[in-house]
Amino acid sequence: MASVRMAVERLHENGTLPTSGIVSIRDLQQRFQPIPEGSTRILLQKMFGSVSTSHPWAVILCRFKGSPPEPTLEGPIEQFYRDIFTPGTGGLVEYWRDASLGAIDIMNSSVLGWVELEITRANAGLGSGVTRSTLVDDAIRAAQRNGLDPVTGFFSQIAIITQKWSRDDVPGGTGGAPDWTNPNDPRIPFWIDGSEDGRGKVTLTPPHDGDISAHEMGHSFGMQHDVASDLKTHYADPCCIMSQNAAFIHPRWMVNFGPAICLPHLIQRNWMYARRIYYDDGRWLAQPDGITLPLASIFDPGAHANLGIKLSYKDPAQSWDYYVEYVKPTDWNQGLQIPYVFIRRISSVIGIGETPIYLGAIKVPTTLGVQTDFVEPLGDVKFQVEQLDAEGRIMKVSAKKL
Repeated sequence: MASVRMAVERLHENGTLPTSGIVSIRDLQQRFQPIPEGSTRILLQKMFGSVSTSHPWAVILCRFKGSPPEPTLEGPIEQFYRDIFTPGTGGLVEYWRDASLGAIDIMNSSVLGWVELEITRANAGLGSGVTRSTLVDDAIRAAQRNGLDPVTGFFSQIAIITQKWSRDDVPGGTGGAPDWTNPNDPRIPFWIDGSEDGRGKVTLTPPHDGDISAHEMGHSFGMQHDVASDLKTHYADPCCIMSQNAAFIHPRWMVNFGPAICLPHLIQRNWMYARRIYYDDGRWLAQPDGITLPLASIFDPGAHANLGIKLSYKDPAQSWDYYVEYVKPTDWNQGLQIPYVFIRRISSVIGIGETPIYLGAIKVPTTLGVQTDFVEPLGDVKFQVEQLDAEGRIMKVSAKKL
């Protein structure tokens, strides 16, 4: 997904390159001097490296106390994590570079272990009082006992656990997670809770894939679950890693990866190109015809259009911001299948904080001149989408208060 144009946009954003004038590949080659000369891959690496913030992870491979090595189980898990944290494999290093638009990199992450925990598998379930923090803290101590340092120089830690349950014969079966809405679900005491612990540290249990790994890492970067317009339903967004919807099967590892990160999260993290967001502070509400703007995909910075739209909605009772994003089913978002314009908002709500609220999606019309409407459920605003070019690169988006 990463392109020279994306790297140039990031360099524009931080002031390394002027925002006007033509930037040629020759100029970039002279400035960054990739070796071997002419290598686009190394040029991109050096360009992003000059503007990205390093966030390396310590990934600790763990066995429970007294558990013998199990090569047939552990081998594929170890190889998977070594692969996805290795630059150039198309794994999580590339995911976070692309999804953050080059704002961060995890390139110097390390996979450590295997190490033996002080916790036995039988005592690792929720019924034994083990918490999310207990497991990852024990993993850190186990690594240190083995002469490894998973703390110094690392952004955070991930403990890799090979089992999802504290025993094999879990009552009620082991298919999927317990029903958390039912406190009497007999599986709950035996669940080994793989997730982010509220301090930025992560535990990962089966299934080991890129989707869950990136989601839990996203929590460590400060992102929360997207919710629906009812302000209660989590994992509501159709295309955001913090909802884990629109994943796809990665052809290298044949496990779930993606999708990317939605516009509101990018803006909250200061990862979005600020100069490519159109912001209206509420004046559009007073216009008889509302507002009409061109909009392209965030991952198409070469388009002569906004890459995101933010519209303030204000009335005497309440206020919020709408976030309008055009998403095409390519690269990390290929699991979406068809293009949409998504309507989201953020407002401070007790109990969920300032997390993105998914309002609805507008299916992009495939014929020029055809318009698609959507009235969002909270603010009585009608959004309208029309394709501006035959390639579907740029949408004309209108918003009008009813």
